[in-house]
Amino acid sequence: MPEILIGEYLFLRLKQLGIETVFGVPGDFELALLDLIEPLGLSWVGAPNELIGAYAADGYARLNGLGALVTTFGPGELSALCGIGGSYCESVPVLHIVGYPTIPAQKSGKILHHTLGDGKFDHYQRISSELCCATTVLDDPTTAAAEIDSVVNAMIFHSKPGYIGISEDIAYAKVSSEYLGTKLARCLPPSAPESEAAVTTEIVSQLELAKSPILIVDGGAARASWAEHVDPLIQALKIPFLVTGLGKGVADEMSPYYQGCYAGEGSWPRSVTGLVQEADCILWLGNYPSDFNTGIFTEKLDQCTIIDLQRFFVNIGATKYDARINHVLPKLISALSSHYPLAQRTKQNPQVDQQLSLPASNKIEQDWLWSRLTSYLRPGDLVITETGTAQVGTTATRFPSGCHGWTQSVYGSIGYAAGAAAGAAIAAKETGKYKRLVLVTGEGSLQLTVQAFSMLTRYGIVSVVFALNNSGYTIERYFRGWDAKYNDIPMWDYAALFKAFAPDVEPRVKGYKVTTAEELDELLSDGEFCDSVVPQCVDMIMDPKDAPEAMRAVFEEKNAM
Repeated sequence: MPEILIGEYLFLRLKQLGIETVFGVPGDFELALLDLIEPLGLSWVGAPNELIGAYAADGYARLNGLGALVTTFGPGELSALCGIGGSYCESVPVLHIVGYPTIPAQKSGKILHHTLGDGKFDHYQRISSELCCATTVLDDPTTAAAEIDSVVNAMIFHSKPGYIGISEDIAYAKVSSEYLGTKLARCLPPSAPESEAAVTTEIVSQLELAKSPILIVDGGAARASWAEHVDPLIQALKIPFLVTGLGKGVADEMSPYYQGCYAGEGSWPRSVTGLVQEADCILWLGNYPSDFNTGIFTEKLDQCTIIDLQRFFVNIGATKYDARINHVLPKLISALSSHYPLAQRTKQNPQVDQQLSLPASNKIEQDWLWSRLTSYLRPGDLVITETGTAQVGTTATRFPSGCHGWTQSVYGSIGYAAGAAAGAAIAAKETGKYKRLVLVTGEGSLQLTVQAFSMLTRYGIVSVVFALNNSGYTIERYFRGWDAKYNDIPMWDYAALFKAFAPDVEPRVKGYKVTTAEELDELLSDGEFCDSVVPQCVDMIMDPKDAPEAMRAVFEEKNAM
């Protein structure tokens, strides 16, 4: 069998698994490795910094199923770790490839740049081991292929980031290409058939007995692996369903069974809270009971009613089954479709009502804004929402059929959405599935990673950015007082940002500044704005003390406790 470079082997493995684009920032210890990417048919997308590159790889992986990031040893890889931490927390498989000094250089005993000056080269790998399911630093060509496959397999199995350190000399050492003949599976292998059958039978039995069953679509358990089964499950169940903040963007919210977003006392609409509390059977997909996902732990549920489906197990009451959500759901759909009494359910549930009339104050009020965005969004939109006010507010925005999106609901790193949007949009271009990127972010978060705008313009992404300009960090004001100076931020001209980051883009990018609800309503109704094929940024001036109803409800509940 012919031999190939170990660096080529690594990138060909990624290509076999469906990765078409690799993100990162060039650095001296990785340059020889980067020279291999494009000749192998992969695309390289350079990020303005490693943090944005990590966010972009995360966004790409959430759509594609897997992502990859390349940084240099030391400062480069450490700069990316905040993004890798978010991927670990929310089960997003991103492979972090780090270019290392050569093996002779590491053994020389000399102090090298990018080290901590103590002659040791394992500090950074040990740090990354806390944020990855598997790590390795390749130092032996004879075992390199097996080590690469081991990390990648672990990453796919656990749906968590992996880490591979590779130096120039190892990258250009050779290995037999025959190893590529052993294919790596992109999906989680099935559990024992008898266990999956037992779970399916028990769930159907529970649904037969239930008087008021509901379905909750959450975002845990690596939702990309089972998202395709959600809408068929809803059609088979014919029962009311809700999403959580972390689960929003998976299910078809135009379904007659859709009831809203559940987050304890922060649910939208408020009637959702009672619906969940009165349910006698809750089929919960990927339950992730974090503080922001539960309205800061304001949910009041009978745990005995919950059937909890996770990546590696299913809990039904006090019984834990070794069964996996992505394999159980297709079997459950089939069982429900052939079960005569359950398949004949015809109960229609009331549609979620939203008010679209302009607010009397003519201000861009939070609750009006999120309802208004419902009629602006279109099928084929990809909606990425930033942590904070936007994240809470969009629970009241009803996504049209064929619209997809998410927010980083658990890890909650402000600034994540801009970088993730760039990576996600590149993945969307590769699949051709989503046509328009809609980024909803706060102006404070945007100031952390605004350089991502240059990625949006450089790679021809049709994007619309809505910047909530309310003079600082609103959600933090709820936590610790309205007048705290640390919640203030410098004022920027957000409408002009795309022009600053894309001076040579033709046709020209566009920016808008709106100060009233009437102005925003006219803009969102304007055909030229809605059909634009150039990046646009909308600077929305809002009341610093206004907040979405869901946010107000949560803090009122917490203050009363």
